[in-house]
Amino acid sequence: MIHEPTRTPWSPSRCWPGRRIASSLRPAGPVALALGAWLGAAAPAAADPFEAGSYIIPMDTDYQDEGMLRAYGLVYELLRSDVPVRWVILGGKAYGQSDFTATATDVATGMPIGSHDYRGGPFVIDSFDAPEAAPIIEDWLATYPETAVHVAAEPFQGEVARYLVVAPTIAMVADGNQDIARGYMQAAAIPDSTLSLAWANDSPDMLDVEELSGPTDVDHRDGLLFDEDGDPVYCQLMSMHWGVNDAQNDPEVVAEVREYLNNPVHFFAECQAVNAFENLAPHGFFLTPNGFEIGDRPNDVDYYHMDSPFGQLDGIWESVGGSEPAYSLPPGDMYKAGDITMVTEAGTPEGVNDVWMTGFLDGQCPPDQHECGQYGKVSYLGGHQYRTDLPMSTNPDTWGTRMFLNSLFEAPCATVEGLPLVSVAVDAPAQTTDPDVTLAITYVNTGYATALDVTLTDVLPASRAPPPTRSPTRSPTRTSRSGPPTG
Repeated sequence: MIHEPTRTPWSPSRCWPGRRIASSLRPAGPVALALGAWLGAAAPAAADPFEAGSYIIPMDTDYQDEGMLRAYGLVYELLRSDVPVRWVILGGKAYGQSDFTATATDVATGMPIGSHDYRGGPFVIDSFDAPEAAPIIEDWLATYPETAVHVAAEPFQGEVARYLVVAPTIAMVADGNQDIARGYMQAAAIPDSTLSLAWANDSPDMLDVEELSGPTDVDHRDGLLFDEDGDPVYCQLMSMHWGVNDAQNDPEVVAEVREYLNNPVHFFAECQAVNAFENLAPHGFFLTPNGFEIGDRPNDVDYYHMDSPFGQLDGIWESVGGSEPAYSLPPGDMYKAGDITMVTEAGTPEGVNDVWMTGFLDGQCPPDQHECGQYGKVSYLGGHQYRTDLPMSTNPDTWGTRMFLNSLFEAPCATVEGLPLVSVAVDAPAQTTDPDVTLAITYVNTGYATALDVTLTDVLPASRAPPPTRSPTRSPTRTSRSGPPTG
């Protein structure tokens, strides 16, 4: 049996401030507000106290050696069920340094765990949300018992690097090597939008070149990354090995992806797909001024920015071969934003045989910034295919797969910072005897993420008849804080 913690009282530090709309505000595209959305949402503080009864999903090899990849599937399932998850990472930490120390109990076995230094960016479910999380965790452990989950025995503190509230919507490029991404997702047990783990070639989220390009090469928002209004319908897009020649033959794919990145989304490319997208003029050059040169596979690596969610690991990285095992900048070039590399050849400067890097489109913001307004994030991984073998401690070439999974949850569209910011004002009579009541509703989205298929529900007191069902309504007119609107 699963240990179900006691619910702790609500406090303002646990939730976003503002008024709650009854029922939901449910975008169907790149973001999905949690059930009972909070209005006027603001990001929580970076550091948070956690009470006893909070769940901890360890991400170090001491306790998650066999379940490291499945742990991401559990996080996805919690988010899909509207249970928020804190990604706790110590700011400024060095390679191998712990994120926090806590005393806990193993959920599956009931075995006590003494004071443990949790490393590798563990995930935490606050005790306030634990009752909703408990049955999800119980079901997950019944199916995937290799996953470790702990419950805190005493209060502890940890720095919340990302407050995850949305299960990201994910698309793959059917580039002929989608088996690579499919294998990564299946290793984590993360399904497609139909909840299928097969990620079959006919999955609605498996997009081929024609679907990505759309019917024209004039409108760069008419492919299936967008809806009929030009709003993105996916939080994440990945391409594992699309060829350079393929990009030259179908440049509209790169143009559509560039337009897609003018939204708070995330694009991941691996191996040859990196140069296919980055090096194509004029639509590429997402992170560099002139593209990449193919680098050499490093035998040893240095680690940087270990407090970045993208860089969370707890072991020795082993690079893999392939047509593009690493990337170097042409002499004299720099990344548009600079300082974006997390794994590179040992003893070399940034821009020489880089293996794992991330940054915002066109260097619009520093790479360590949580969000960049309307701009999306781009991540590149060198090497053809990383393994999914476990345990992690004896399979160092599986760490690249973990970096891929890190990137799924770091993007703004998966966090509270990337939510639509919807404000609602309602004007109605204070009291009436008329059975028909007219409500004057003013609503506006001032965020950069687009809210789709929004439903507003007004719940009458229990002593009154229920209101008539309202049909879903398109998102209100957007206003932008700065720059052009995105939907």
